[in-house]
Amino acid sequence: MKKITALLLALLMVISLAACGSKDDEQQPGTDDQNTPVADSGEDTQAPADTPADSDPQAPSGPAPTPAAGSKYVLAYQGCALPANADFAPLLAYLGEPANYFEAESCAFEGLDKTYAYDAVEIITYPDDDVDRISSVRILTDAASTPEGITIGSTPEEVAAAYGDGSNASGQLYSYEDGDCLLSILFKDGKAISVEYTALNDLLG
Repeated sequence: MKKITALLLALLMVISLAACGSKDDEQQPGTDDQNTPVADSGEDTQAPADTPADSDPQAPSGPAPTPAAGSKYVLAYQGCALPANADFAPLLAYLGEPANYFEAESCAFEGLDKTYAYDAVEIITYPDDDVDRISSVRILTDAASTPEGITIGSTPEEVAAAYGDGSNASGQLYSYEDGDCLLSILFKDGKAISVEYTALNDLLG
């Protein structure tokens, strides 16, 4: 009888230990699948709200450069003056990358002539040692105009009212020279089809 009682007590102890072991094997709250405690970062994991899209990286920003001008004929584009023979580097930094760009060996200088085409104007530079200087500025569309209001589509009468009669013998080309710049306006069928500022110097003419 004592042996049977002892065996029953031993069996109860084995069952009790097995039950405790099964409870310890259960995953505890706050642990991952490997029973490693998961740290609470305390940070809000909600995705950030959408931010407004950045402004056009090509749009001019900050104060426009103010290069010295050697003529009263100066075109301004996007609030930036573009005088003939001016160093174009700070103006390019302000205007941003053009829609189109082209370069070729210069015929008159050592280096590259460079063409920068924006939406409404085309700017051509010539090399002067390490400096690219403006050799010409041409209006491409009526989205840009001279300070006197002349643009593509202007009439000879409007040009004469703004600058005086500068017509050639055929009446198709009006030209005005001052300082280091020549302003030329070409007409076809009574409308301006080209408005261009050209730099004047010893090598360019």
